[in-house]
Amino acid sequence: MKKLMFLMMTGLVTVLFSSCEEDCENLRGECPEEQLAEDVQLIEQYLEDNNLTAERLTSYDLFYIIEEQGTGEQPENGQNISVNYVGKFLDGKVFDTSIESVARDADIYSENRTYEPFSFTLGQRQVILGWDVGLKLINEGGKATLILPSYMAYGPRGSGSIPANTVLLFEVELVSINE
Repeated sequence: MKKLMFLMMTGLVTVLFSSCEEDCENLRGECPEEQLAEDVQLIEQYLEDNNLTAERLTSYDLFYIIEEQGTGEQPENGQNISVNYVGKFLDGKVFDTSIESVARDADIYSENRTYEPFSFTLGQRQVILGWDVGLKLINEGGKATLILPSYMAYGPRGSGSIPANTVLLFEVELVSINE
């Protein structure tokens, strides 16, 4: 009887572990660990191909390059900030920007849009996670390049012209912390 019970338990454990390896999906049908591993590999390859050195915020797997640290205060959650930005795919194609000259050069200019720094309250989920986390790494007046794994951007759903599970690059400038 003990032998039969041991075999049944061994079989159950084997099935559970093998199904975890083969089927990592969460309730929404996503495999976040696999996607994150793919994203990190893409980012590391991008950095290597472009001879770039980035820091890595390992708690989020956010990669960043500080272009200018800035001389003002560092923003905190709950503060309203204004940011100039250029959003790009890893192939260099610009998909969005707050800067008119960049929009014109990238052939994405729209007369129906106002090109100015984008303002929002930091840490209130008003923007993608990569911004809420990454913009706290620089001071007012600072500039950085944020390279975001897909879950820190638009994840498995994508957004508009951004396909699902896409790694994104943002060139950001923390223009001001607004009182």
